[in-house]
Amino acid sequence: MRDLPPLNALVAFEIVARSGSVRRAAEELAVTPGAVSRQLRLLEDHFGVALFVRQGRGLTLTPIGTTYFERVTSHFDGLRRASALLHSSSGRAVLRVRSYTTFATRWLIPRLSQFQLAHPEIDVRLTTASEWSDLGDFDAAIRLGDGAWPEFDVSPLVANVLQPVCSPSLFQRMGIANASRLSKQNIFLVRARPDDWSLWCESAGVEFASLTRRKELESSALAYLAAIEGRGVALAQTVLVEDELRTGSLVPAHDHAFDRGRVTYYLVSDQRSRKREPLSRLRRWLAADGPEIE
Repeated sequence: MRDLPPLNALVAFEIVARSGSVRRAAEELAVTPGAVSRQLRLLEDHFGVALFVRQGRGLTLTPIGTTYFERVTSHFDGLRRASALLHSSSGRAVLRVRSYTTFATRWLIPRLSQFQLAHPEIDVRLTTASEWSDLGDFDAAIRLGDGAWPEFDVSPLVANVLQPVCSPSLFQRMGIANASRLSKQNIFLVRARPDDWSLWCESAGVEFASLTRRKELESSALAYLAAIEGRGVALAQTVLVEDELRTGSLVPAHDHAFDRGRVTYYLVSDQRSRKREPLSRLRRWLAADGPEIE
């Protein structure tokens, strides 16, 4: 075994080399980017060579790193095939699913729990990420967009209705919920959904430029939390704040709601997947109450 490199470091190397991203490797391994970087340095120290060079904010394989990756990746593919065969022979199908973090915690996880109880023969393993990337090794994923992806099987899951929300205390301070009062509040923009506020404003007849107190946050989850704490107004996907609207911890900050129509959350999977039957069951379960989109 002394001839083998540290196996955790080798796994990190293979994922970074395959995806081109330390961040994606960290998400796949459920560790921090710093932990992945330390594993890469450990592997380079083991061999005494540089396997990557940094270019801008990314990493690129060196020539020797490229050669090493080409040699080891076939072995990882073999391990994946062997594992898939073992899973299939055990009589329990395994579905690896990736989702945006906020959508997973607020909508998907409760439904997956119910699905698992109804289908104990299917093991769903969920990974969350802050943004969409290719399916990779996943069997299915949640993707936000217009559904025009001919390479995938797609099913719309929810109506994507946007409405400003805030805490009851802030609403009382605002008084009448109109555009002029809205312009005096902190407005939370979400980095992953940069166009939502401008699209809502256009549909509501509100000048986006009048909303000058803009604060950019990393995720919708942070925007909702800041709104609940009374620090400003979030533009919510109403399906994701149903509990808060029902309990009253959030209230509409404006009476206009904007349905983005085809642009919503979809379950996507590879049309050529060998797991079509369990995927079909999952698709029917999650899309049972999905919107009718023409």
